[in-house]
Amino acid sequence: MKSPKRKIAQHLKENQVQLQGSHRSIHKDLLWFSLVVTFFKVLLIPAYHSTDFEVHRNWLALTHTLPLSQWYTDETSPWTLDYPPFFAYFERFLSFFASLVDPTITDLHNGLNYKALSVIIFQRLSVIASDTILIYSVYNLTRNLESKKRFLILMLVIWSPGLLIVDHVHFQYNGFLLGILLISLGELQKGNDLIGGFFFAVLLCFKHLFAVAGPIYFVYLLRHYCRGGIFKGFNKLVAMGVVVVGVFVAAYGPFAYHEQIQEVLRRMFPFGRGLCHAYWAPNFWVFYILSDKLLALVLAKLGFRIQTPTASFTSGLVGDTSPFAILPKITPSVTLVMVLLAISPILVKAWRNPQPKMIVRWVAYAYSCGFLFGWHVHEKASLHFLIPLAVVAVESVEDACHFLILSTVSVYSLFPLLYEAQEYPIKVILLLLHITLMWFGFSSQFSDTSELDKRATRLSKIGDPLVIGLIEKSYLLGFVVVEAWVQFLHPLLLGDRLPFLPLMLISFYCALGMMYSWIWQLRYLVTSH
Repeated sequence: MKSPKRKIAQHLKENQVQLQGSHRSIHKDLLWFSLVVTFFKVLLIPAYHSTDFEVHRNWLALTHTLPLSQWYTDETSPWTLDYPPFFAYFERFLSFFASLVDPTITDLHNGLNYKALSVIIFQRLSVIASDTILIYSVYNLTRNLESKKRFLILMLVIWSPGLLIVDHVHFQYNGFLLGILLISLGELQKGNDLIGGFFFAVLLCFKHLFAVAGPIYFVYLLRHYCRGGIFKGFNKLVAMGVVVVGVFVAAYGPFAYHEQIQEVLRRMFPFGRGLCHAYWAPNFWVFYILSDKLLALVLAKLGFRIQTPTASFTSGLVGDTSPFAILPKITPSVTLVMVLLAISPILVKAWRNPQPKMIVRWVAYAYSCGFLFGWHVHEKASLHFLIPLAVVAVESVEDACHFLILSTVSVYSLFPLLYEAQEYPIKVILLLLHITLMWFGFSSQFSDTSELDKRATRLSKIGDPLVIGLIEKSYLLGFVVVEAWVQFLHPLLLGDRLPFLPLMLISFYCALGMMYSWIWQLRYLVTSH
């Protein structure tokens, strides 16, 4: 008969073997996903790219050519530097390698609109290489999960069609920034609040638009990290303050030394750009604008004299004007108040009960509020909450159904970014493949419904656990109608007339889905314990 000590030792040994096997499985899944996705990204290198490609090439050139004191004042190109300092340092780092590949890439004056194969390959590969941070962040978040959940999250994040469209076709660097966000959230989930706060501060110094989640971080860290009595709590508050201030000093200190802080802030916050982007992001302001147009039309029909706005939203171009005929003009301060009001219920929840398991949902909700009610929102900002929600989409049937709808809306809202004919099959196939993978992946995950919350289960007679409600299903099928009009019927019936109508229709229809998602998140978070 074995002694208790030998039994304990054997049990520990068995657990260690199982853990090693689990880690090997994680590494295998991660390697497989990374290789497949990287291969696909390489195939996209010759694809269309937006003006953002030249924006980042110019940033390579100016950070490589000019002294730091001129980075935020240079106007050689119309695509001036408007990201925070850490991103400028990142471009400076890349510029060393770019100059070795092709010196014209970093030539500030002769490299304008440079489109040689060398610059295309270099910049595409730089995005692919930076995505290793995203891959690591997913590994860090999923290494202790069961294999099926881990596989699903890998698929939803690393194989995200939204990221593929925005970063590897349209061209930006969202992947590694979202990777930093996920690293921060992963550390908070594990209770490493100081490290999580550090990475969030780093993220803000890369891209300030992530600051929308700042109130959530502040309240959560104040209540969760700075606890343990007045003395101990104060010491922790000081420690967190030193870390955060240290990050910002490292980012902005050199510009403060050169008395350039005002120029940096002016570039980062260009409030003169107007309430909406040229292509309306599918948010609350779509309904506000359309309501104003409808009211003006009705009142004009009734005989009232309506003053024509100095700018037209339906042209697709919006500047620092007052384009409302009836409703009050919206200012940046109004949007800020609306965002804070929308976040406030969750701030109360975080203050009363700061739970690490809820931090991903809270931060995702904050970014949803910023997207819906913020100033001059880009449609690409939907990735800020879509990617974090992918992490929790595997937790219940209700989460899975919500994510399937939201992901479909988000990806489809990005379609206008790829407007050339040769990219049309790419975006359609990516979305259809994504929906198919989500459907079968979630159905497999929740095939055993014995442990599901009754509130979350929606079972059909044949036992399929992932059944979307009638309203949601009708809404999803409506995308087929919208796409048929935008792609085929509008050109056939109207030709060149009302050119902004297709974009308006996409924005309006996707805004309905975004509002649905926001209400769903708010209801879930307010009622959860």
